[in-house]
Amino acid sequence: MNNNQMDKNYMQVFFADAKGVSRLLCGLMLAMAAGWSAAQGQMPAAAQPVGATGTPVADSIQNASGSQIQARSQGQSEVQPAAAQPVPGGQMSRARFDELEARAPLNQRYPAGTIKSGETAQKALDEAAEDRQAVGLRYILDQRDCYKKFMVSNCLEAAKDRKRIAEKNIKQVENEANVYQRQATVDERDRSLAEQHAKDEEDAARRLQEQKQKEIDSARKVQESNAKNREVQQRIDQNKDVPADLRVREHDAKIQQQQAEEAARAPERAANAAARQQRIKDAEAHRLDVERKKAENEREHAERKKNQQQDSPTTAPAAK
Repeated sequence: MNNNQMDKNYMQVFFADAKGVSRLLCGLMLAMAAGWSAAQGQMPAAAQPVGATGTPVADSIQNASGSQIQARSQGQSEVQPAAAQPVPGGQMSRARFDELEARAPLNQRYPAGTIKSGETAQKALDEAAEDRQAVGLRYILDQRDCYKKFMVSNCLEAAKDRKRIAEKNIKQVENEANVYQRQATVDERDRSLAEQHAKDEEDAARRLQEQKQKEIDSARKVQESNAKNREVQQRIDQNKDVPADLRVREHDAKIQQQQAEEAARAPERAANAAARQQRIKDAEAHRLDVERKKAENEREHAERKKNQQQDSPTTAPAAK
């Protein structure tokens, strides 16, 4: 290897080492600048954590502080309390956020196997949505705190791990609640199908019974019609040797006999009608007589009462 080649390799190694050292120095300088800026409240916008609305958390805090200072300068009587202020990155109040963080984790409030009703499953899902929002807001606040520290990366990784574990616990409860709701939906569908199947079988049995009854009624009507036809045919066979004029005379004689019987019963029917009319008249006369006697008794009673009232003032002094 010649001297030129050795010089070239030496220069490459030198510049590579210098490049690595410069990168290390640049990283340290940037970390120190970020820590100093965070301490002075002048963090660059690119390094600040971004909230759910897209606004950096530090800017939202500064805006809130500025609005409070402006309110005081304008002579307003009260400033919104800290418990009522929205948490950075969301629309949740500080009091509600503290309340959500104070309660036990979701997987402890709903241990595995405790979701056994539709109401409990829906309640668990509602609380899971609240806890998930609180976890997201806590992650934003943790990011804001991490940028005030020297070891920013380690702090951010720890906050990210806490968020991942919390969301994993929430996801377990959500999965169990969703599984229960899906199973409840399947059970309800199976129950509806079973009821519909039973109803279909009942309707089929009823239709079969009705069809059998119709067949029985139809067979009976056919038998009655055949019997009537046989009876007519039997009368025809019996009278086939009798002359037609004889059958007419027999029919006329039968009608005349019926008319004679009706005429014989006519006097009896007339007597019965007259007796019925007489009974009606007697009943009406009796009713009128009873009413007349009742009116006379009432009139006599009234006269006696009147006479007693007239005699009472004259007889009272004599009794003394």
